[in-house]
Amino acid sequence: MRTDDEVDLFSKVAPASEPEDERTPRGLTPGGWVRTTGWLQVGHHPVSSVLVAALVGLLGAVVVAAALVRADPVAAGVVVLLTPVACGGAWWLFTTRLKPASPARNLGTVPVGALSPGDHVRLHGSIGPVGQVVAVTVGEDVEVDFRGGTRRTWPGDHAVHRVQLLG
Repeated sequence: MRTDDEVDLFSKVAPASEPEDERTPRGLTPGGWVRTTGWLQVGHHPVSSVLVAALVGLLGAVVVAAALVRADPVAAGVVVLLTPVACGGAWWLFTTRLKPASPARNLGTVPVGALSPGDHVRLHGSIGPVGQVVAVTVGEDVEVDFRGGTRRTWPGDHAVHRVQLLG
């Protein structure tokens, strides 16, 4: 249905663009780098590092329980049940309170010359800290300025891992 001004009242309105999320990432260091978790991925889905810590705790608990089961089977069962929870909880506490880190998802590699301001990239291959690109200067080598004042220079054909910070 159209009005006199030729406006279709039943057409879908384009969604308003969301403002850029400028929250301070968890794990931001004074130098502008962001400590991250989520280096283990299945496809495009990061595996929580808390789950990895709990799995490692479970493996250790099974070994301890195997040695303990003949002497005290109840204690062996308690060890198997509580150790993964304790390990996952301790890792969660470490990565949220003691040494905060943001969960991250790798998005793939791009040539360093294709970076734009605002991109987040890993600095040391596919794992490790993340920097936010502030400026890119393309020449014989590509100079990338990061939030916090750090500058890295890479050859023009160097590829870096783009990252999405999840929290």
